[in-house]
Amino acid sequence: MFAAGPPGPPRTQPQPGPLPQIHSVTRSPGTASLSVYGHPYGNQSASQSASAGVFQDPVGPSDNGYAAAGISPTHMSPGLAAAQKRAYRQRRKDPSCDACRERKVKCDATETQSCSECATRSVKCQFTKETNRRMSSIKQVQDLQSQLADAKQEIAQLQSSMRESESPILKLPDIRPSTERRVDLPVLKDFEGVRQNIRDYGKGIFKVPPLYRQLVKPAVMVNPERQLPAKPLVDRLLSQYYYSVHRLFPIIHWPTFHKQVEDMYAKGSFDGMPQVWASMFYAVLACGTLQTLESAQPESPELKARPTVEGVDFLRASTRTVNTWTDEMTMDHARASLLLSHYLVEMNMKSAGWVWLGSAVRMAQDIGLHIETGPWGMLEEEMRRRLWWCIYATDRFLSLEGGRPPLINDEDCQVGWPCPVDDDMIQPGIILKQPPGSNSHSSLATVIPVVRFISQLKTTLKSRTISPQTLRTYDDYFNAVMSTFTETFQIHSSTYLEPHNLTIAFFLQTARFHLYRHNLSILVPANERIEAMNRCLAVAKDTVRYVNRTLQTPPSSPQPASHRPSPRPYTEPDINVTRTDRWQSAIKSTALNIGCAHLWRCTLILAFRGDFQSALTCVRVSATVGELRNYNMSCGRHLAFFLDTLLGRWRAGRGRQDLLQIDEEMIAYLSADLQGSPEMGWVWTGSETGLKLNAQSEVEPGTAAAVPERAAQDPASTLLSRREKVDWGGWDHIERLLHELMEEQQRQSRGFEYEYGSAADQRGQNHITEPERGARGFHHYHQPAHNTGKRLQLAPPDPEPPGRLSRTPPPPHPPQGAGARAQRERSQDPRERSEGASRISIANII
Repeated sequence: MFAAGPPGPPRTQPQPGPLPQIHSVTRSPGTASLSVYGHPYGNQSASQSASAGVFQDPVGPSDNGYAAAGISPTHMSPGLAAAQKRAYRQRRKDPSCDACRERKVKCDATETQSCSECATRSVKCQFTKETNRRMSSIKQVQDLQSQLADAKQEIAQLQSSMRESESPILKLPDIRPSTERRVDLPVLKDFEGVRQNIRDYGKGIFKVPPLYRQLVKPAVMVNPERQLPAKPLVDRLLSQYYYSVHRLFPIIHWPTFHKQVEDMYAKGSFDGMPQVWASMFYAVLACGTLQTLESAQPESPELKARPTVEGVDFLRASTRTVNTWTDEMTMDHARASLLLSHYLVEMNMKSAGWVWLGSAVRMAQDIGLHIETGPWGMLEEEMRRRLWWCIYATDRFLSLEGGRPPLINDEDCQVGWPCPVDDDMIQPGIILKQPPGSNSHSSLATVIPVVRFISQLKTTLKSRTISPQTLRTYDDYFNAVMSTFTETFQIHSSTYLEPHNLTIAFFLQTARFHLYRHNLSILVPANERIEAMNRCLAVAKDTVRYVNRTLQTPPSSPQPASHRPSPRPYTEPDINVTRTDRWQSAIKSTALNIGCAHLWRCTLILAFRGDFQSALTCVRVSATVGELRNYNMSCGRHLAFFLDTLLGRWRAGRGRQDLLQIDEEMIAYLSADLQGSPEMGWVWTGSETGLKLNAQSEVEPGTAAAVPERAAQDPASTLLSRREKVDWGGWDHIERLLHELMEEQQRQSRGFEYEYGSAADQRGQNHITEPERGARGFHHYHQPAHNTGKRLQLAPPDPEPPGRLSRTPPPPHPPQGAGARAQRERSQDPRERSEGASRISIANII
């Protein structure tokens, strides 16, 4: 024990030798020693010790509190030391509340409950005095945490309410439009002279309504320089047009058109035919080439009908023949423009197709197709309605797929629905009913209810996010639209579906997918993003259900010959063709870009969610279309990249759904053409602009990079170069990637079963050597020597992502990436691997 002299200035105690247990400090005389709780326990001893100048350990309660009591440890008796220890332990107990401290009773309060004394007296159990800082801080922290949780819940409710209030008011149209005609005006007597004067003196100022216009004789072909195409080629192209375009858009009265073609070939030239009709004829032939493969080898050279060669030639002939400078438009002007738009869009020249569609819309409005201005003849009124609704449907689908504003305002459209009958049922003076037991080939009755709400859907998609209430409203409306369909197009029907009706069934599913995928953006909360994935997955599964119905055995009863539309410039399909060939032929005959896009999106979400078998079903249809559509080839190239990236995630142990759902890179690839929207393309923020990219990609003229790979005369190469069309490996490569993903999923599933499976299953694996376990994707385990019945897994468990909903369906694969994690361990840096080695999960074999 060190003895101190009289009080004096601060000094430092000399240390003659190493004393590891005693620390020399400086102090001021008269300073009282305080306990860790801030109040002087044993004040008298403390003051005596301080006056004696004893050096205290600055650590506080070390050395069993002897220095605080002013007693040297070497002179402490055993009984006194034990008493001091007990007193110290008593002081370390949790302090009492204010009420118990005043009444000097024992307090049994805990960190979460009030004491029994305060509960009996119905007073607040609080810790506010200076000696109770520790308990008071705990209670304050708990109160703040509770208040913070309540505030977060209120904020979430307010945000949800704000999103619902910001959503535009839904004005979904009626399932069937109103058929009420405008009120007829009274007939004025003896007004013929007045009408004639208005016609004469109104020239150059305004036009009379379409119904009362004097028909101007159209310009006819005189000594045409162009010869008629070969009749066998025309018959073939008209047949392909009838089975493809005419099934979807019956804008031509086929018996009348067929008779006109036959009369023209009977004369041997275009001489005397209206120029606008010749333009429409060439546009029909151009659209007929869309169903011909580029690599197809016809029986004779005159039957070649390649879309990029003969199709382009017909396109140019149509554009040169049509006179868009005339002031007297007809229905054939609108037909020719619509068909040219269809050809350009299917050739993936979307901008040019959009321009020609705008011409078709303006021509149709100029001749009054957008309103009921009758009375017209039965045949003309029906064809006016069909032409208008086909233009309307094309406008809506192109605006939805291309992210463009619609060209037609719904408030200006007042047209009744066309009759659901075949063309031969429509005659100049009467429209016959469809024979019993036969279905009309017209699809407008199924298409019109879908396209009528796309304008409101476009308005909804302008919102930053779509609220759950809005989604439920649309779900109810979709069910109402589905109820108007025939049994053939019902989602849950199990009857056979004709393959050529598959594209028609995709129309409603395409609109649903566009709505549901809107919330895939990073701007929405994680739970709403997962809900968007679930909804998109449901649409994809409905699509697969449609496809599977086309693979069923068709009914054996053929349609009676009397119920078939006539006349047609084609021969009936060969009955000796196999069912697979007939299925493929039907799929190709009605292939459209919109159907290819829908199958591509469904394949993406199915593969992302691990349903690879259903993804293969969609790929089978896409592979059947193949190179028939350039857009389909572009979708295949993107899909190959996506699946290859997804396979890398699986092999790296990141194929679990909870990890993919927070992988922003994979979500960006999954959103696909959503990134082409100016409003919702969230990946482009912060990237280089087009001007800078052009400046960076400039090359010197004459170099190899400056030579364009695409030819301007070839519409098929405006999107992909010839090298890019083949560098992704084709549809066989996509099928191989899906099979590899299935194998990887099964391999990791076996690894999961090995880790958590039964003892019998694991005893069956005893013959597998350690190298084989690594190759098969099993975990690496160390078996402790002291307990052979346990195994230690040294791989750190993957973190659980925040915000996962309980309603999210379980992933189709086990929640552990066994083989992938083992591979990651082998390639991981030793320092990084050591960080997770301390996190050991123990599983019993038995």
